Amino acid sequence: MSARLVLQLNAVVGLASTAVAAAMLKLVASSPAEVASAVAGHEYRAVAQAIVLEVAGWIHALLQYL
Repeated sequence: MSARLVLQLNAVVGLASTAVAAAMLKLVASSPAEVASAVAGHEYRAVAQAIVLEVAGWIHALLQYL
């Protein structure tokens, strides 16, 4: 792998992790009881699904401008 490819991959991973962290923070701030009960009940699929839907909504909103 070239250094340029590694740096690009690092940037993509960094952006993806930042988006997931921001989505999780938004979900915790907007509906803390639902997130807490899902985590307490070990329902990680529901949390992951909510994060994916949130990020997908952001991507959809960004793509409308292109």
